[in-house]
Amino acid sequence: MRWKAKYTKSAIPHKTTRLMRKFAWLPTYIAGSRVWLETYEILQAYLVEEIELSIENEEPVYFLIGYWKNISKRII
Repeated sequence: MRWKAKYTKSAIPHKTTRLMRKFAWLPTYIAGSRVWLETYEILQAYLVEEIELSIENEEPVYFLIGYWKNISKRII
């Protein structure tokens, strides 16, 4: 099923942080310990990177790419 969607620019500012809770269904290595079937937290930062692309020797085009980067994990 499809319908037209409006493109919206991400409103997340550069270097924003968040804390996510995850459940370790599989064994996960955190701070020198293996965690399994327990809850843990991940600290993430939103980073924006500028990428330059040039197609067939034309003038370069710049894109801003944002992504969440895992900084650290801790056991709750």
